[in-house]
Amino acid sequence: MSPSKAFTIACVVLITALSLIACNQPKNPQSSSSAVSSQTSQTPTATSTTKAPKDVNPLTGVADIQPGSWVRPVAFMTGNDSRSRPQINLDKADMYVEAETEGGITRIMAVFTGVSRVPNKLGPIRSARTPFIKIAESLNSIYVHAGGSKTGKALLKTADVGNIDALYGINNSAFWRDAELRRTKGLEYSMLTAGDKLSKRIKSFGFSTKFSKTPPITYGTSEKGSGAGSNVEVRLSGLQTISFRYNAKSGLYTKNNGTLAGGQVHKSKGGVAITATNIFIMYDRKYSENERTIGFELQGGTGVLVTEGTSRQIRWTRTKNQLKFTEYDGTALTVKAGKPYICLTDKSNASKTVLS
Repeated sequence: MSPSKAFTIACVVLITALSLIACNQPKNPQSSSSAVSSQTSQTPTATSTTKAPKDVNPLTGVADIQPGSWVRPVAFMTGNDSRSRPQINLDKADMYVEAETEGGITRIMAVFTGVSRVPNKLGPIRSARTPFIKIAESLNSIYVHAGGSKTGKALLKTADVGNIDALYGINNSAFWRDAELRRTKGLEYSMLTAGDKLSKRIKSFGFSTKFSKTPPITYGTSEKGSGAGSNVEVRLSGLQTISFRYNAKSGLYTKNNGTLAGGQVHKSKGGVAITATNIFIMYDRKYSENERTIGFELQGGTGVLVTEGTSRQIRWTRTKNQLKFTEYDGTALTVKAGKPYICLTDKSNASKTVLS
């Protein structure tokens, strides 16, 4: 082999070897490193998507309270006569109490678990009456009203409630008269309030925001009653009977103003029906106060619990510190979580309660 040919072959071998070495190296070591770094930095970090559990509502037993929210009940007086209806946002309340106040007319106390749950339009706000003040006291409530009967005003001086009177000048910023209601219903039926405005008023008074008394109802797994309870009719006075119909699918009772046969569904102004999970009927002795208004002893008695399409006899007691419901034999009563509707009526109306 000639020297020139040997040299040519050697060059070819050297070039081939260098090419193989180059092919086995990263084309851009810096880019490769950056890619690894980028891949590492883009690896998703494990994060928890579980929402913080909500607190249990002491009035309903439902876990629907934002953690850290105040839960002291705020109770509002509203009427249930024809000029008061349809009430504005009454369906939003967590608890209802209805009883006769005067001349056969009833009123409703709508109770919210904390002012943050109060809608920004609520009413009409009506005057204070003693039976509701007593129950508001047992519930540790801030009690919101527009004036009051003589006996109601007298009781408010000693009752353990946060007293907010819409007619008291300093509170004007939290209330207003609705022009349309004033024109169509009358002055007494035109007072409204708003949750955000009322919150500022409550804070200015320095009222406690904690629920410092024992809740009236124990919620949990419950046994169904042995009596009928798909439909219930409660006579509250000679003029006012209310009734409820059960929907097994929703587990709720829809309230009617009137009897089961002739009553109409009770709806808020927006058309939403008033519903409840548990109906508590409290039988008590009523009496006439120093004026036309009706009072109740509110110390204790018997009653009926209507829930889950069934009914059973119960007992109740009330002190300044607690409203309490028990089984008829005095043992602990546990009911299904949900809104309660409390019907307070005279003992003489017990025989007129209809259950089917």
